[in-house]
Amino acid sequence: MQIGYGTCNGTFGELVQGVLNHQPFLVTLPVPLLKSKATFIPDPTKSNIIAQPSQTKAVMACKRMFKLFNLSGGGYLHLCSNIPRGKGMASSSADIVASMRAVAHSYSIPLSHDVISNIATEIEPTDGIMYEGVVAYDYINGKLIDSFGYLPPFGIIGIDIGGSIDTIQFNKRRKPFSEHDHQTFIHAFHVIKEGMKKKDLALICQASTMSAKVNEKALPKRYFKEIERLAALCEGGVVVAHSGTILGILFDPTKLTLEKNRLEIEEFIQQTKTTPFYYCHKNLNLGLKPNSFMRC
Repeated sequence: MQIGYGTCNGTFGELVQGVLNHQPFLVTLPVPLLKSKATFIPDPTKSNIIAQPSQTKAVMACKRMFKLFNLSGGGYLHLCSNIPRGKGMASSSADIVASMRAVAHSYSIPLSHDVISNIATEIEPTDGIMYEGVVAYDYINGKLIDSFGYLPPFGIIGIDIGGSIDTIQFNKRRKPFSEHDHQTFIHAFHVIKEGMKKKDLALICQASTMSAKVNEKALPKRYFKEIERLAALCEGGVVVAHSGTILGILFDPTKLTLEKNRLEIEEFIQQTKTTPFYYCHKNLNLGLKPNSFMRC
């Protein structure tokens, strides 16, 4: 028994989300800079897990681990995260995963991705961020559908349009998707699978844009048309949190298209007065003003 540590990354929404042959699914968009870090201090004299009141879901996950692995005692759970809440960036999922990993480290328990997934989805619909790389994942039933490996170099310029979304309540709502929309989900799934296989970001952007456009029926986002236009100028795609408040441009940072449109993008973000988000794979230099975007 020792002090345990665990981490988990967040996401910038999802590359694709919908229904695949009657099975709900999403395709993850992990962002390494977004991180939840958990510390678990075991205490054999305690009979419960003590944490901040806002960390109830993470505590529930840890308690289920204690029961599953027949662990005795309790302890103190501390979480530190830079992932914004209620935005569709997997903040609570990351807390749950990081906390379980910290407990596993503390008690030297081999913890599989599937066990984490099963416990997490017992608590709430969850992102597939317990798995490595980009995956297709049934976020309601906690089932891994497919694993695609890692994205080719990519960048994201996004905005938060404000407010917050209760993911649990959102997922209870009936979605106004047509049969044509369901065919689009299937097409987007196969396009992104091909894009990941070929490491072709253009195909991945094509799939993410298809999914984002269909999702406008379920959760319309302010500035969507503007972001779609800017994404096209950058030869990129639109990416959104399908149950959140963020949307943005997914692009290839090795191309010169972003530099050509940099000023127009910066002016757009300034005019909207929204909270910007910036991420670039391996911190490639995009020529953007250092203070123009929020770095997480």
